[in-house]
This record gives sequence, structure tokens and C-alpha cells, in this order.
Amino acid sequence: MNHEIFSIGQLIVCYAPPNLRSVMPGNKVMLRSGGPEMTVCDTNAQGQAVCQWMGTDGLTRSIFDLECLTCYGAR
Repeated sequence: MNHEIFSIGQLIVCYAPPNLRSVMPGNKVMLRSGGPEMTVCDTNAQGQAVCQWMGTDGLTRSIFDLECLTCYGAR
């Protein structure tokens, strides 16, 4: 393993997309880590978003915590 010391100028600044505070049905979202465009269909009593998107096996639906989502296209 190579152990080197890096200067601050050699580091890459990584930007994290913003978290969502709330969503409404019809909002276009994506996972903060990336992925396909998803549409919010509903929210549940726990404040999670019910999303659907077109996957390789057809229409896919899942539930996500808002902390995992950002606006579609955010970088």
C-alpha cells in the first residue's frame, strides 16, 4: 500500500445533493446516491415517499425515507 501525504489542492471537493423536507404526489425525485427518475405517488403516515419508476422489469414501486431522496437532476 502506498502511503502519501496530499495537499489540500490535490483533494476533490464532493458535493452532496440536498435532502428533501417534504414531497407531494407528482414530484420528480431520485435517490441522493443517483439512479433513475422516480415519481412520488403518495406519502405514508411515517412521512416516507411512495415512488414509482420504469425499471428493466417494468413499472417498479417502492417506499423511501425523505433523507434518501433529492429533486431529480440535482447535483
